[in-house]
Amino acid sequence: MITYEFAVLLGGIALLIYIASALFFKLSKIKILLGGVFIVYLTAVFAITLFPILLDEKIEYFGDMTWYNFIPFKTVISILGGGLNATAVIQILGNIFLTVPLGIFSMVFLKKHKWYKFLALGLLFAVSIEVLQLVIGLLIDNMYRTVDIDDVILNLIGFFVGCKIYKILPTCIKSL
Repeated sequence: MITYEFAVLLGGIALLIYIASALFFKLSKIKILLGGVFIVYLTAVFAITLFPILLDEKIEYFGDMTWYNFIPFKTVISILGGGLNATAVIQILGNIFLTVPLGIFSMVFLKKHKWYKFLALGLLFAVSIEVLQLVIGLLIDNMYRTVDIDDVILNLIGFFVGCKIYKILPTCIKSL
């Protein structure tokens, strides 16, 4: 099993490389801080969505359960069919909250705020997570994560919530 610690190690290495290069190129302290926080955020996302990678224990799917879902809202409806319990809240709100920071960071880092660029970025990010889960599962011959269109939809919702949050922030924070 490849644990969360591996993701943290990779994120730490990326953070050190970023800080060293930012200091070399004499970036402002606020840019170094924002870039560093962004790397920590990305590390957390990858740790949550990809790890642990189960090399030694095979996940078996039984009955009508599969490792994929390409029907929009099928998983959300299924989860909510069992009532609004902790699993439903974690699955649905977790996927939304996962990308709220990305929406905020996108507004900070991208100069021209065109809706189609944000749609492309949010979609690319969400689909990349699902594709990485699929590729890793296929490479290790163990579909340890489900590939789900609902995750992409919920991640996109979270991304745009983050964009809207940025828009209502005070100007003094936006100018950092």
